[in-house]
Amino acid sequence: MLRELVVEGLGVIERAELELRGGCSALTGETGAGKTLIVAALGLLVGGRSDRALVREGAAEALVEGRFVVPPGHAALEVLSAHGIIEAGMAESEAEVVLTRSITADGKGGRARINGRLVTVAALGAVGEQLVEIAGQNEAQGVAAPSRQRALLDAFAGSTALAAELTGTVRAASRVHGEMDTLLSNERQRERELDLLRYEISEIEKSELQEGEFDRLTKDADRLEHAESIALALGRAIDALNGERGAAETIDSAHRDVSAASQRDPALEEVTRRLEAASLEIADIASDLTRSMVAPDPQTLEETRARLDVIARMTRKYGEDRVPQDSEPRGPEAGVLGYLERARARIDELENAESSLGALRAEHESLMARAGHLARELGTLRKVAAPRLEKAMEETLGELALSGARFEVALTQRELFEGGMESVEFRVAANPGEMARPVAKVASGGELSRIALALHLLTSREGETEGSARTMIFDEVDAGVAGLAAQSVGRALADLARATGAQVLLVTHLPQVAAFADYHYRVLKESADARSIALVARVEGAERVDELSRMLAGMPESQRAREHAKELLETASAR
Repeated sequence: MLRELVVEGLGVIERAELELRGGCSALTGETGAGKTLIVAALGLLVGGRSDRALVREGAAEALVEGRFVVPPGHAALEVLSAHGIIEAGMAESEAEVVLTRSITADGKGGRARINGRLVTVAALGAVGEQLVEIAGQNEAQGVAAPSRQRALLDAFAGSTALAAELTGTVRAASRVHGEMDTLLSNERQRERELDLLRYEISEIEKSELQEGEFDRLTKDADRLEHAESIALALGRAIDALNGERGAAETIDSAHRDVSAASQRDPALEEVTRRLEAASLEIADIASDLTRSMVAPDPQTLEETRARLDVIARMTRKYGEDRVPQDSEPRGPEAGVLGYLERARARIDELENAESSLGALRAEHESLMARAGHLARELGTLRKVAAPRLEKAMEETLGELALSGARFEVALTQRELFEGGMESVEFRVAANPGEMARPVAKVASGGELSRIALALHLLTSREGETEGSARTMIFDEVDAGVAGLAAQSVGRALADLARATGAQVLLVTHLPQVAAFADYHYRVLKESADARSIALVARVEGAERVDELSRMLAGMPESQRAREHAKELLETASAR
């Protein structure tokens, strides 16, 4: 629902603020006062084409801002979510949406915003068309749109929920098909990657790398390379320990002497034990050195170096330059083994893509089968509803001063799409003997407005309110209408607002129509500093009687006109 509309620098409007309510509101004023500029402003909010000629002379830009209160689950919130303007969860709660559009005098710097965020005009229009429907002169937005005609026929047929399920099913099938295309387009690349990974895994597995192997082999190689010098050093050490007058012999001699002395001096017993332990330790050391003797082994050294070369080559191809954590294995082979694990995981992922493709095919077939069933069911309901809508429309149009008009619903078979298996086109012949033409090509804006009014009335009577929670604008809906027919139009507009819960804003010249509105706004043109400005104000009570009197006789003070105005208001209030 449109709560507030602000217009600045648009034509004769310097600045106008409208605080609107629900129900039916009438906008009246003298010709040229600026009523149509209000409609033009709303047209800009729903993505209409901008025209710098609309910018008020002397102004740098024209600005239009609409503040809407949107109920939970409204289609506009879904569009906002799809464009990333609100979070998905916000679509389930009431929200305030502010649409803003500016036009610069030079035609170069216009901007569109939603909730203060810069967006494209297309995005603004996508949201705006869910919030506002304009039916009037030079407007093809509304019932002239093929998608809206389908929605209106489905509302009349009672199949709105079925149509929504079909749309969701077809879109889901399209999404799945897109995922299939992505997988198929990557098939050749997938096979190449699989071949490479299989080769790499085979090469790493054949190398039989083990964690810690590099450090161990490096030490072995160093030991084998210096086997001769190690043997010489150990030989000298063993000789120093066990040779003539070596450490072992000297310690043994000292042990014997101190042991003999301890027989006379018990305090030396501890020293005796220590010398005995030293003797045993020297013997153990000499034994260990003997076992550690390395004999030169050129063949083993060559094999060790060859193995280190394998590790180095594998590391260059598959290793990583990284510092391992304390809990991770050390050495260059750790990077190679880590790559091996990732390669195996990637192969599993790529090989599962084939099964994923099969699952997607099955899902797509299931969705398309479901969509076909829904589309056929929907088509049957549309075929039954079409002649009923034609008859009901002709009767309702007769009540709206289009007596003799012929209305047709053309259903044309087509390939399955998210709207079904048939295109829907409304055609009308406003006068007897004329050929029915698409509603989009009806020349009269007044006729188009009344056709929209009749369609919405009929769908609301069928129990489904297509367009509910939308602001509906009817511009010159009373063109060519007078007398009782005008009252019928006014009554129908008020009934539409009440039946659908929609906010209805009508621009009218006829007091018989304006009297039926719940709220009445007057556009008044005044002169200031040799320039015209338009003012918009709500009128009620005596002021409303004055405005209706002006519309009736051009003289607000005319007693007869005032009595007639009061009579119109009484008639409207008795509806």
